Amino acid sequence: MNDDYSDYSDNEEFHEDALHNEEYDALYAVLPEAKKALSSYNPNIPEIEIKEALYYHYFEIKPALEDLRAKFPKKKAKAKAKFNRPSPDDFVLEAQKQAFEKDMKMLSIDDAVEKKSGISTSRAIETKPFVKIDLNKELAEYVQPHMCFVVIGHVDAGKSTLMGRILYDTGTVDGKTINKLVREAEKSGKGSFALAWLLDQTAEERLRGITIDICSTSFKTEKMSFTAIDAPGHKDFIPQMISGVSQANIAVLVVDSIKGKFEAGFVMDGQTKEHTLLAKSLGLEQVCIAINKLDKEEWSQSRYEDIKAQLTLFFTSSEVGFSEQNLHFIPISGLTGVNVVMRDVCGKSTPELAWYKGPTLIELLEHINAQEGTTTTLGELLAEECNIFANEIAEILPSELHVQGKVSLGVVQAGETVRIHPTGDCLQVQSLSVHGKSEPVAVRGQNIQLKFKTNQLKNKSIDDLAVGDLILNLESSVRLVRSFEACITTFHMNKPLLVGTPFVLFRNNASVSARISKIILIKDSKRKKMHLVSNQRAVVEIEINQDRPLPVSEFSKNKALGRIVLRKEGVTIAAGTIKSVNDVN
Repeated sequence: MNDDYSDYSDNEEFHEDALHNEEYDALYAVLPEAKKALSSYNPNIPEIEIKEALYYHYFEIKPALEDLRAKFPKKKAKAKAKFNRPSPDDFVLEAQKQAFEKDMKMLSIDDAVEKKSGISTSRAIETKPFVKIDLNKELAEYVQPHMCFVVIGHVDAGKSTLMGRILYDTGTVDGKTINKLVREAEKSGKGSFALAWLLDQTAEERLRGITIDICSTSFKTEKMSFTAIDAPGHKDFIPQMISGVSQANIAVLVVDSIKGKFEAGFVMDGQTKEHTLLAKSLGLEQVCIAINKLDKEEWSQSRYEDIKAQLTLFFTSSEVGFSEQNLHFIPISGLTGVNVVMRDVCGKSTPELAWYKGPTLIELLEHINAQEGTTTTLGELLAEECNIFANEIAEILPSELHVQGKVSLGVVQAGETVRIHPTGDCLQVQSLSVHGKSEPVAVRGQNIQLKFKTNQLKNKSIDDLAVGDLILNLESSVRLVRSFEACITTFHMNKPLLVGTPFVLFRNNASVSARISKIILIKDSKRKKMHLVSNQRAVVEIEINQDRPLPVSEFSKNKALGRIVLRKEGVTIAAGTIKSVNDVN
């Protein structure tokens, strides 16, 4: 067998971080086109499968698509495309129906701008909410205690099993459901995976025993309600993990305490470090560290303290930057449930854990939320511009579009007309739901689903929409850019980051190809350089390498839209904040 081909075989998995520079660049050069070609065929094909097919066929799109179509059935739902294809003709025809002659003169100017920039400049009529509601009353409901947390950590640390245990012990799922999953898991020879299968529901996830995409679920305790996001731990699915972190207020890091397993996830370049680094870079300040599977170590206090000491040293280092008071450690067993929701399970105490006097995991989360909670006034909410990050887009019926996302700022009501950036489509919210329940209004911090009419889209199709798009007020000040100035900090890199070298840039759950076009300043360096090395702080100009502009904001004005993460060759190489933006022109 050819030595170059031996790195990829039927018995080996595709690993993005093992690609050479040329392979990595070639992959991301053809990936958008491949995803676009599959968008109307099957929107649920995992990105890792597309990457693997492209790699196997030496980045040739046609044979890769043939393999994927043979492997995956065609689905009715349409996928999210990564490129905007505006239709000025449709825009003009629609405008002619209602516009006055004066407006038509303005339209000719707007149409020229649209053709040049690739974005819509359509003006929409503002609509009022369907139902007049008492916002003060709704606000009272909003300020009821609620927390959204993301579960992160190295693959096989027990994240999905822990979430399954929480859902069962809080009564969110019943014993009948668990018994069914136990039987299914045992038939597959994976009996201990039953709880994890509550979250890992696809055939591929169950076969491989890993989470591939994020999964969101809700549960309640007597004191408050929670939204929990189970993020993938495998290094091939870091983009999905970033999407999960961008929706949360706090991170629950699950680490495997078994000797050898913890070291593999933390010391030996596992995902524990990168997940923690990403959580901090994306704005999470509080981390609850669940030291899992400690029952397999006889509930050893010395093992617990050793892991705690190593993690604390890393988390509080200058590279990561967490405050020690924001780190919360707790010993648990996700499989048996000890110290998760209840201290004791089935009325049986755990004498070996007598040394631990702290709260259970759920009690800890309730306590953190009580400390972090602040009262928001109605005036403050209404003064905020509405920002909603699109996490999932689907055409349920030919005439009906559903968008799931998180309200980052402000308020949205059913009946209002909103604008989607960067396409510029203006849509009326037909209905909205919060945690699966129909509501007249949704506010900052809530994960919601919005329903729109597809025929209100300029192109009558969802093909131009993508995960990471923003839903905004009609008069939002959020800018569309193809370049901006940013303050970044580089992490450990195996080689320098050169001006012009492509990388993947993440802004919350949006990802685009980008490059540094100019190094403006390197802190503590008097000489001008054309490259950055590990652990440097610099001011740089970043350029987006695609026609579709990116909605962002200066960090000083909007923290959620002003944070960025840079990844290359499957590794996080830098993070930072946006200092200033250059509008699309």
